[in-house]
Amino acid sequence: MWATAVGILLAMFYLIDSGNYLRAPIEVRTKLAEPPDVWRFEGWSNLTFLAVILGAVFINDPPFLREAVMLAAAIGSYSTTRKSIREANHFNFHPVQEVAILFAGIFATMMPALDWLQTNAGRLGDASPSVFYWSCGALSSALDNAPTYLSFLSASFGLFVDQDIIQQVQRVLQTHPADLTAITGPQAEQIRQTVLALQKYHAAQVAGGTVSMDNIEVAFLLGNASLNQYILAISISAVFFGANTYIGNGPNFL
Repeated sequence: MWATAVGILLAMFYLIDSGNYLRAPIEVRTKLAEPPDVWRFEGWSNLTFLAVILGAVFINDPPFLREAVMLAAAIGSYSTTRKSIREANHFNFHPVQEVAILFAGIFATMMPALDWLQTNAGRLGDASPSVFYWSCGALSSALDNAPTYLSFLSASFGLFVDQDIIQQVQRVLQTHPADLTAITGPQAEQIRQTVLALQKYHAAQVAGGTVSMDNIEVAFLLGNASLNQYILAISISAVFFGANTYIGNGPNFL
């Protein structure tokens, strides 16, 4: 997926830039070609802080340790980077301030909408994975990928998740270890596949008895061969459709 998206993007950049260069007058092209570019890298220490932040993503316990490590790395990076480097990159905190205000508003107001969407998604009728793909992608590029992803995930819960199976999975998880061979009935296979998906993607939560309802609902979709395409469609489109507006994926990069 990454190779396809990045390959298309690089090809588009190459064709557009090459065309623009060839259309430019010869004196402009000569000016652009001289003096030769000099490659240099300043702020090497920030690679260490970046590695710390990437590693912190995988910290789950204790609570808030991950955020504390990321904040410490950010402060360390800001404190050790020369002022001239920040000035050369026109760095300031204005984008972060705008994003903080914007996201606080988004996440404070979207929870009732997500609950309504999950409850009433059945009214939307049957939708194919391609409908989820194009709809989620188009909206994520114009709005933002995180709220859009959550919206379509809630819609998929409302459309496809069988709450009776979710409750049975909860009962199975109460036995340690979960006895999959004891599951019987017409829904046995779906229950087993859901539990297996939980054990694969949320092993720590299963072992600690902290599996949430959302975890089970996502595992239900992942464990169902006919439904996991919806998770795939939502995930890919929310990430790869880029940002056509400032509110799109742009804030995450900023």
